[in-house]
Amino acid sequence: MRRFKKLTTERFAKTLCVAILVLLLTLSFYGAFAQPPPREETLYIARGRVVNPTLLNLYAPGAPSRSHTCMHQFVWEYLFYYNFETGEYIPWLAEKFEYSPDYKSVKIYLRKGVKWSDGHPFTADDVVFTYEMLLKYAPRLSGSAAVAAKVAGARKIDDYTVEILLKDPDPRFHLDRSTFPAALVWGGLTIVPKHIWEKEDPLTFKNYPPVGTGPYRVVSSGETESILERRDDWWATELFGIRPAPKYIVCKYYGPEESLAAALAANDVDAVFIGMITFGTLQTVIARNPAVIVWRRTSPYSWIDPCPRVLMVNNQRYPWSLPEVRHAISYLLNRPLIAELVFDKTTYPTPHIFPEYGGMKPYLDAVKDLVDKYEILKYDPKKAEEILTKLGFKKGPDGIWVTPNGTKLEAIYIYHTASDPVEQRKAMEVITSLLRAAGISVIAKGLEGPAFIDTMNRGEWDLRYGYMCPGDSDPFFNLYISHSKFAAPPGQPVSNWEYNGWRYINPEYDKLIDQLQLTSPLEKEKAITLFKQIMEIFYRDLPVIPVVQAPAIVPFSTQYWTGWPTAENPWIMPVPWWAQFNLVVNGYYSPSKGEWVGGIKPARIDYATVYFTKDTPRFRGIDLIWYGPFKAGDAARIPSDDAEFWIKKGYASYTPPIPSLAPELKPLVDQVAALTNTVSILKDSVGSLTVQLSNLTTLVTINLVISILLIIAVIYLAVRKK
Repeated sequence: MRRFKKLTTERFAKTLCVAILVLLLTLSFYGAFAQPPPREETLYIARGRVVNPTLLNLYAPGAPSRSHTCMHQFVWEYLFYYNFETGEYIPWLAEKFEYSPDYKSVKIYLRKGVKWSDGHPFTADDVVFTYEMLLKYAPRLSGSAAVAAKVAGARKIDDYTVEILLKDPDPRFHLDRSTFPAALVWGGLTIVPKHIWEKEDPLTFKNYPPVGTGPYRVVSSGETESILERRDDWWATELFGIRPAPKYIVCKYYGPEESLAAALAANDVDAVFIGMITFGTLQTVIARNPAVIVWRRTSPYSWIDPCPRVLMVNNQRYPWSLPEVRHAISYLLNRPLIAELVFDKTTYPTPHIFPEYGGMKPYLDAVKDLVDKYEILKYDPKKAEEILTKLGFKKGPDGIWVTPNGTKLEAIYIYHTASDPVEQRKAMEVITSLLRAAGISVIAKGLEGPAFIDTMNRGEWDLRYGYMCPGDSDPFFNLYISHSKFAAPPGQPVSNWEYNGWRYINPEYDKLIDQLQLTSPLEKEKAITLFKQIMEIFYRDLPVIPVVQAPAIVPFSTQYWTGWPTAENPWIMPVPWWAQFNLVVNGYYSPSKGEWVGGIKPARIDYATVYFTKDTPRFRGIDLIWYGPFKAGDAARIPSDDAEFWIKKGYASYTPPIPSLAPELKPLVDQVAALTNTVSILKDSVGSLTVQLSNLTTLVTINLVISILLIIAVIYLAVRKK
């Protein structure tokens, strides 16, 4: 029994010692990795909370948003990027594409020299594998159903040429983000590395840590914070001569709006996702911190989101089936008041069902006369009264209009209580009050989830405030969704209310839409001619009523990083949640200007003189200035960050070359070089120490706990021994 107690005591002591040792090791790792990266080298982005953050297989069911994990901005890249502000279709991982004469296939020519982050070359094998994987597992993989609906297959022509085979002619395949590997609205189809994914089950593969072609690698991915680190071996550094300025990127959830506002006011965050902060709160932040900016300095302040707001009207229910009544409703909409009361003046009235991006300008300019002809923006209750009177409507003793059929003019207005609830409620209140004031009885019904979708699909409604998506650089898609083929006979549900849930049927309109569908957007003149003919019919019939552009409040801080796009310098969209944010950070080669444009840079930049020891190609510094090319022996003053990069690669030195006529100076120069290196190491150590001091309180607390455990262990052993 005594031996058993002795063994138990020894076992307890050993267990306690092992536990303390593990705690000490944990503490050492904590000291090494828990400290945040240096603030002036880090870009902080505010995003939402991420569920299942290490499931970075974007095609797996239940995978978190690739936007909130910051994967499609910085780790994955796309063959092309579209700039909605300039209308440029930007080659990136690919150089160009071309359609077959019948538009049933498209060849993509990949850029040579692109590499995955593990060093493997990016080739046609990766593109073909991705399409074949999505087709094989459709519809089980996320997004695969859309690919299967359009794509017949993909084949490799050579290592850098691939052909996508389509089921039907489609000259706009390159504008479909769900089936083509180009970043359009928000993102696009993402190509995955064959040499990794071919060994995995794509339905269960976690893809953590991920291999991508982007400029950053994943250090960690958590529910509230993801940390990315700049790659010195990024392919674009060798091919384009560029490097991103931020050494680290932290995508972080800051908690409720008040916490985010405090962080923004304190310059603890540099960029913010859409919908994270209201304009009223942002105004308070800007008043406290002038370093915080938005797209516009004055009203309407916001950038334009790609989904304009409209009032949908059920075209099959009397009297809303009459185009004249729909025009009367349009005259009753006080659009400036809606912009003020619903959006705090952060948007403006629009006569269009398209986002007013720079790339859309040629189309929108072509219909200015139609907007004036049909008075789409005019607020004129008297004109509405004239229209209704002419149709035989009369006002009853209660002030409500009575139709020629003898029934009250009554509208069932439905709105979604769960999706954008604040905007939906405000819009309902303003619009229904305008209609009621004009003598229209309105029954407002707030619905949620399945009930809302079912009601919309069945057509058991009259009015609905909503969005026209997907808006992009080409007007076709927002016109196409009003095609009669998506409608349904009265009493029967439509398959998807977002596709002609307003039940507009017009063969004349359909015929022109079919022609536009087969017209390449590259044939701009022909496309614009068809567009104007279609818009003549649209404005005449007004199946949906344009209201306002969609505002996006997107603040940036200029305290640590500058160069953000603004309305004064709209070189690209201000979209931290889109894949194009890669270009916001790095800039891009402009096809129209023939030069590199944009990118962000540090607000404060240190410079150093370096001496090149090898021939060095032209490169862009983190100050966005181009340097070189240099020959061995050349000296230049460049940003310190770039100096460290080229020295690390073995292309430069902080010390000048030794003239052959003065060999006696070499020992002295070697000593200076050693001293310079020591100073550099000391500088890094001081920086690291500064960061670690922030964790001192936690470390002291942990040490105290360990000390208490050790004391308990000693007392316990002493008592047992006695």
